Amino acid sequence: MIHMEDANRKQLLQIALHENCSLDYKYEAAAELQIRKWQDDMLPELIKLWGQGKSVFEISIEMEIPETTVHKRIQKYNLFGKRVAT
Repeated sequence: MIHMEDANRKQLLQIALHENCSLDYKYEAAAELQIRKWQDDMLPELIKLWGQGKSVFEISIEMEIPETTVHKRIQKYNLFGKRVAT
């Protein structure tokens, strides 16, 4: 049994695009990739976690998105250096 939520992005892409397996597995892999994709409604959560002093790694784990996505969004929204000490 394959657990798509445990697979990394590269593994999911391999299943969805290149593996010789059932369409059900391919669909599951593609659906998991879509779930992990950045969505604009995630921004408030990103800002909250970043403001709490969490690292890019910690945020990626908590939000279940790749570290590179977190880093790009922090840059896009100019959040570096905008943490508030509590």
